[in-house]
Amino acid sequence: MLSIIIPIYNEEKTLEEVVLKTQKVFQESKNNYEIILVNDGSKDKTREIIENIKDSHIVAIHHETNYGKGKALQSGIKKATGNYIAIQDADLEYDPINLFKLSQIAIEKNTVIYGKRDGKQGYILNRIGNKILSLTCNILFWSKMSDIYTCYKIVPRELMQSLDLKSNGFEIEAEITAKILKKKIEIIEIPISY
Repeated sequence: MLSIIIPIYNEEKTLEEVVLKTQKVFQESKNNYEIILVNDGSKDKTREIIENIKDSHIVAIHHETNYGKGKALQSGIKKATGNYIAIQDADLEYDPINLFKLSQIAIEKNTVIYGKRDGKQGYILNRIGNKILSLTCNILFWSKMSDIYTCYKIVPRELMQSLDLKSNGFEIEAEITAKILKKKIEIIEIPISY
């Protein structure tokens, strides 16, 4: 089973669509899954949208305060019951069809899989920052990572829950990667559309 965590903060415009796309992809596959929606203190209609989604595969978590993506992921990780944990952003920058393909590889190879963006999209400063952080990670851990800040990470649940994550913000992406590499576990990067 796959646990798909979707951290959410004020994503009323895209939330319903990302949930529907994720449901569709995984329902068609006949794979067992759960979608953990973590509303991280949204001020818009996010709570109402979540409460109107009727599906036994949905697990809802509501933070009354906005803590950040890292805290939202930590809440989702604690609730996850699947053999693997996957992360899907709520803003539709990433297409859930990619998540399905990556999850199949993770399950088949029983390993950690990251979705690798081509580095040509997004804000130039974000792309430069990601390159610098990925290079720093590679120097520190003797790895060959090219995109440590990708959203798409699929990790065995027991491994993810053992990482003792602390970061509340976006730095959670680097923390997850560093703690996996510190355990000498290989991360396989697979190209995705972004």
